[in-house]
Amino acid sequence: MTLFAFLAVLAAGLAGLGWLLNRERSALWRRRRALLADCRPLFERAEQADGVAGFPRLAGEIAGRRVVVELLPDTMTLRRLPQLWLSLTVMTPLPDGAAFGALARPSGSEFYARTPDLPVRLEPPAGLPEDVMVRGRRRGAAFLAQAERAVADLMADPRVKEVLVTPAGLRVIFQAAEGLRGQHLLLRQCDFGDERFDPALFMRLYDGLEEIARTLSPAVVPAHLPETRGQQA
Repeated sequence: MTLFAFLAVLAAGLAGLGWLLNRERSALWRRRRALLADCRPLFERAEQADGVAGFPRLAGEIAGRRVVVELLPDTMTLRRLPQLWLSLTVMTPLPDGAAFGALARPSGSEFYARTPDLPVRLEPPAGLPEDVMVRGRRRGAAFLAQAERAVADLMADPRVKEVLVTPAGLRVIFQAAEGLRGQHLLLRQCDFGDERFDPALFMRLYDGLEEIARTLSPAVVPAHLPETRGQQA
């Protein structure tokens, strides 16, 4: 085989390999975009975009409130399988000074967490696990006490990693999936499977945030719940 023929075969092989890799990448991103597909009907005026590594970011309105949900892959922690976190943010005005966060099992590698950035360390309420870090602003302790039960109810699920409250709204971080062990150990790939996020679970998280908002602002009523009217005398 001449040098020219060898180079031609090599070029063809590399082109074929590139085509296969591109096809695999496109298929992977299509699967990732579908992970929030079952939650999209819950939104009004929903808009979906590609987020980190092709995982979806979904934004829109639920009961008139701005809601943003995105999937965040976490491969930074050593000696642990990759994690896929769901971040759910509900934009609703809360009292000035209502700023606190609760982070479960902090390790220092939570790039997505905002609780460690808050200036004052707060005493965890009795209803929270002992391994929860609680921080806030100067007036945050009073608001935390006011919402203690609602926060504890939401964090009773061990998959809830963080609950964050600010005057602009609320956010919960939830463990959506764990990387497949075989793919990670053998190929060092980050594969979370194709199971779509359960819309019923999504609404439980949303309702948990709404309950916290209600306890902090009694005038704030979960708008997606029908109003109960009593009978007139």
